[in-house]
Amino acid sequence: MMNNKVKSLIKHGFNLAIDINADILLIFTETGRTYEYYKDQEAIYKRARKNRSLKDFKSLKVVVTTPNEETFLKLKNESKIIPLLMTYRNDDRSSMIKQAVTNLFANNIVKKGDIVVSILGIPKVTGGTDTISIFEVNEYPQILKYYDYISSIEKTKGKVINEVLNLCMELAVEGREGTPVGSIFVIGDSDRVLKMSSQLILNPFEGHESFIFDKQVKGTVKELSTIDGAFVIGEKGEVLCAGRYISCSGGNIELPLGLGARHHAAATISKYTGAIAITISESGGVIRIFKNGEILSEIKPKKLSNTSEYSY
Repeated sequence: MMNNKVKSLIKHGFNLAIDINADILLIFTETGRTYEYYKDQEAIYKRARKNRSLKDFKSLKVVVTTPNEETFLKLKNESKIIPLLMTYRNDDRSSMIKQAVTNLFANNIVKKGDIVVSILGIPKVTGGTDTISIFEVNEYPQILKYYDYISSIEKTKGKVINEVLNLCMELAVEGREGTPVGSIFVIGDSDRVLKMSSQLILNPFEGHESFIFDKQVKGTVKELSTIDGAFVIGEKGEVLCAGRYISCSGGNIELPLGLGARHHAAATISKYTGAIAITISESGGVIRIFKNGEILSEIKPKKLSNTSEYSY
């Protein structure tokens, strides 16, 4: 039953890409099985149109992307597709698409104005394909700048930053018990960060081995997200402390008008250390990522969907 559902999605997504003359068909797969279903559909399509022009079909780029390195190595042997390795497994479909599009840009596969039909599903779930999405690449969204940076750094550090961002996205959308949350997370270069900051409260993580990838630890961080001060997280994902005061003092920090002490603290600590700082605005839930004293990326989780994107 599950196989029939996925096969039907592949069929309709593929035919939709042909019908609307899309530039790219983007297929997400974990094990490669979804791609195998696509190959069956491609063969059927060719047989049905053997007496008609295949011009439209030939102009369609088929990109198959996966976060699974073993699957990616298998896809590299396929001659009629463009295989793409996703650096991270995202927690939502929108981020999956945007990470893939970042890689498409980086490899000069996509350009502004292109129409993309994507076939994807529940992240991290084998056989979870359940969505067909159409969107026009009409701008380079802010979140793509973030993924561009993530793809350029050491993998473990990038994974930690990505995990913290996912947590921030949840807090920005859900708040804490329905109340908006304003927080700051500082990741990496922990020794220097700790020297440039001080505790506002007793450190609840002192003496504990706590990693941001642990669900219980993330739950604890959420519970503590309303307290004043910053969370400090090491490059391997260890949550070192909460309630940390970061001084805003320091010259040559230029930020847009309207940003308060939290953002200036994030900019300052990212300028004078090698850390990345992520803030959540209490008003509006806007997430800002700071690097080298500047805003690297600004994300509005409640408005992540492109207005030209349609999902079925």
